[in-house]
Amino acid sequence: MRALSVFLLLLLSVACSRNKPHKPGDEWLKKIDFEGNKAFNDKKLRTGLQMRRVQKAGRAPDLYQVELDRDRLKGQYARAGFFEADIQSRIDRTDDAATVTYSIVEGERSRTHVAITGLPDDPDLTPKMVRNKLPIPEGAPFNYEVYDLAKPLILGAVQDAGYAHAKLDAKVNGDIATHTANVTLAFTPGPKCKFGTVSVQGVDGALKDAILGRLAFAAGETYSMAAVAATQRAIYGLQRFSTVQVQPEPGENAVVNMKVAVSKAAAQQVTLGGGFGLEPTVLEVRGRAGYEIVGWPHPLETLTIDLRPAYAYLRDGSGYQPRMRAVARLEHQDLFRPYAVGSIEAGFDYLSYEAFTQLGPRAQLGYELQLWTPKLKLRAGYLIRRYTFRAANELIDDELQMRIGIDHPELDGGFTQSLIADFRDHPVNPRLGVYGELKVTEGTQFAGGNYEYQQVVPELRGYVPAGPVVFAARARFGAFFGDVPPSQRFFSGGSTSQRGFSERRLSPSVSGTLMDGREVTVPYGGAGLIDTSVESRFPIMTIRKMPLGGVVFLDGGDVTEEVGDLTLSNLAYSVGAGLRLKTIVGPIRADLGYRLNRVGTADDPAPGTKFAFHLSLGEAF
Repeated sequence: MRALSVFLLLLLSVACSRNKPHKPGDEWLKKIDFEGNKAFNDKKLRTGLQMRRVQKAGRAPDLYQVELDRDRLKGQYARAGFFEADIQSRIDRTDDAATVTYSIVEGERSRTHVAITGLPDDPDLTPKMVRNKLPIPEGAPFNYEVYDLAKPLILGAVQDAGYAHAKLDAKVNGDIATHTANVTLAFTPGPKCKFGTVSVQGVDGALKDAILGRLAFAAGETYSMAAVAATQRAIYGLQRFSTVQVQPEPGENAVVNMKVAVSKAAAQQVTLGGGFGLEPTVLEVRGRAGYEIVGWPHPLETLTIDLRPAYAYLRDGSGYQPRMRAVARLEHQDLFRPYAVGSIEAGFDYLSYEAFTQLGPRAQLGYELQLWTPKLKLRAGYLIRRYTFRAANELIDDELQMRIGIDHPELDGGFTQSLIADFRDHPVNPRLGVYGELKVTEGTQFAGGNYEYQQVVPELRGYVPAGPVVFAARARFGAFFGDVPPSQRFFSGGSTSQRGFSERRLSPSVSGTLMDGREVTVPYGGAGLIDTSVESRFPIMTIRKMPLGGVVFLDGGDVTEEVGDLTLSNLAYSVGAGLRLKTIVGPIRADLGYRLNRVGTADDPAPGTKFAFHLSLGEAF
């Protein structure tokens, strides 16, 4: 709870600011007031006024600046369709304090009427198709900002139908007598066009071939701006260019030759970073150092070296746990076919947990394919890892060590397959869509390991907006059939799973008294897992241009020794709430979870604790 108090105090300190103090005898602007406004509240009108900056600086109002702000307000009303709005200003003074007041007579808001001229007689391009790009219904209140943002989309609708050289002359005339905003969309379409040849500037060889393999159009197809934009996005996706331009060659011909011009991005990059995790039982500080070289040793290859050290402090008195992952990865774009990615990876892990410390090397081969669309991907791979185990907790006796397999080194080899369907509208902050993944691993002696097993992990997430609120849900299942490698045992609990528990604490575990007298619970993982979450995400306010949001959630889950022990009737449930401060490094997230059941006996996971607080970066899912 102390950490939560610190987080809230930090938010308050960011939110609170004081205006510059003024000296006695110097006039200063005390207040900016409005009279007669109905369409916009005072806060909306005050935003962007020069007088607001004068007020913050503690200066006196200047009549010229007051009149400039009056014109700004009049323009704001005109852009919303209030063409008759009349705004007057005055300055009232009481001793040194001045108040600037704007008196507003809004008048009647104009309604929208749209006229479209110049379109060709083309069944692929109807007036309705063009009109639908302006999201202001006929007769609805006019909004200039919406109209202005829609103009490129309106022209794009004509260009997408093949009229590459189309021009749009869009005008708005306000008819005060009829309270109408007359919008005229006058087109000069030019000839209906087809794509011609494509030239590439800035690269050659393998990179040029990769660009040509990402064209979303072919010679002879009807010209489309959507295809041009899709091509530009696909070329940027190669992550090798700082600028990408896909443009038609000059001219007004019916056959449009295209030019792709690119500039290479920096080939080498060094990254340094860090983070932290705060939970009831552990405080972890993390670091990260990376080096990346693009285009080496082959133009379509990328070499990445990544080092991730961490240091965890266990609050139960067990002391400090060092953790470290080091990995080198070589990735090859367009291996055998466009959009296919091959990779080879080697690394070393040193990871200390409550039950034991594992260390050793690992290696992996991978291949990823797009299936018809970037939203569907298929991955296949091979893995091999060899871990040794040391420093077993004294509560993990010899019998338990043998049962979970840490009494001897782990040599695990297997083949992996994943099918991923990502139909979210945004990968980091989704509001609408579905994400699904099915991952299967076959451990076998034919892959060089000592274990025979099948691991199955399906996951499904969904997001539905309701105005500013987003409802999100997730379900994940995990199961081992056969042997269970110790390093791959399932755990739940923490900021990204069951938030009523601290990290890894929802798990089969052993409790007891250590030789120094401390009472501890040591989780060691299981072979079956269920994780479920539903939550509601909503905005609260803005702090220094950083959105602050809230969330309420219900989590349920369990981890058991055997898959057959999983039952939906025995899930551990928790409810909670949290805050999200969206910063340039991602959402800073604070969640507080409260356990609803399975807290009463020593056989329950993490006995004796009902609350869990999590402070981390990023959304839970």
